[in-house]
Amino acid sequence: MEEKGVEVNLTRIKGDKREKISDLVVREITFTILLNKKKLVTLNCSPEKYKYLGLGFLYTAGILHKKEDIISLDINEKQDLMDIEIKGVSLSSEDIINSNLWIGSYQQPEGQGETPLSVDASLKIGSNLIYYLISEMQERANFFKLTGGVHSCALVDKNGSIILFSEDISRYNTIDKILGEAFVKDISTEDKIILTSCRITSGILKKIIAGKLPIVISRAAPTDRAIELAKRVGVTLAGFVREERMNIYSCPERIEV
Repeated sequence: MEEKGVEVNLTRIKGDKREKISDLVVREITFTILLNKKKLVTLNCSPEKYKYLGLGFLYTAGILHKKEDIISLDINEKQDLMDIEIKGVSLSSEDIINSNLWIGSYQQPEGQGETPLSVDASLKIGSNLIYYLISEMQERANFFKLTGGVHSCALVDKNGSIILFSEDISRYNTIDKILGEAFVKDISTEDKIILTSCRITSGILKKIIAGKLPIVISRAAPTDRAIELAKRVGVTLAGFVREERMNIYSCPERIEV
């Protein structure tokens, strides 16, 4: 697998001084998913966790539902390629064309990621724990500290522990990597919380809903459509989380002060 970063030469200006230096920047590769011997999509991503990314993408797109449906799976890291066969899935030319138009993300089928969630009414989290967890996620974001060029995401259990973590150049991919790893490791998500550094759009939220996650915590802002969707399906959505403050846009009863 390729390195996540590469040194480049650049000119830095600071005040009235100019100097030639080298610096670390994130590496971007294209990762292709072949589904039942047909090209489904090419994703721009960071070169790591290909299996989790591919399976998470297929899961949140509503294509893959359970491990038993996988006939074969091969990851070719030299070619940045996943070749997977899944039972009962057939691709139309429209599916493939749509996927190619959405390089780096995916236009989900109508209604995918919009089913109301069945959430345990006892699932709650304290605001102080949220502040701590966001800080902890930032501490783990080592490659962001080095480059400033990636998003981060974490899965938190009901005891308040971060159990999965991912970084990627694409905010969509961070979600897919988390959900793909949970899928592979048989980690239930219905009672988990997802943390992210990224802006929450309706497309991001649909992936999270497809992953059956009831609480979404972000350091960034949501869009109006994401807020409307969160209210409709019963997801708690909090954004602009900083030291001792946050905005809760939907289902605020799950966050205790």
